[in-house]
Amino acid sequence: MVDTTLQFEAHRARLFGIAYRMLGSASEAEDLVQETHLRWERADRDAVATPGAWPAEVVTDLSLNELASARVRREQYVGQWLPEPVLTTADGTVHGAAGPAAAHPRGSGGQGWWRRSWRPPVRGISGGWSGC
Repeated sequence: MVDTTLQFEAHRARLFGIAYRMLGSASEAEDLVQETHLRWERADRDAVATPGAWPAEVVTDLSLNELASARVRREQYVGQWLPEPVLTTADGTVHGAAGPAAAHPRGSGGQGWWRRSWRPPVRGISGGWSGC
């Protein structure tokens, strides 16, 4: 039997990326990844055909629900939308302030500027689906 936590951890970075691109907040994205992990632990994995796609669908649905919530509508900012900065490498790995991406002035490069101009649901599916 495969350890469920190890199976989930293999997809954690991709799930964080999906939630972060949709929400623009690292703390909210991490909360949704944790909620997805809890749901993964309770899920009937015999019914899950693709272990990489199931958590991706759940985190996308949770992100859409978060964006549609009354709290988000009340706290909507009227200026230009800028996501919370997160240091990443070119392969999408998230690092702390002392990580490898800290040496590069732009973090992960200019890859996110075009994603930020899309609607949040589109940002969620714009990358990282090759493992599904």
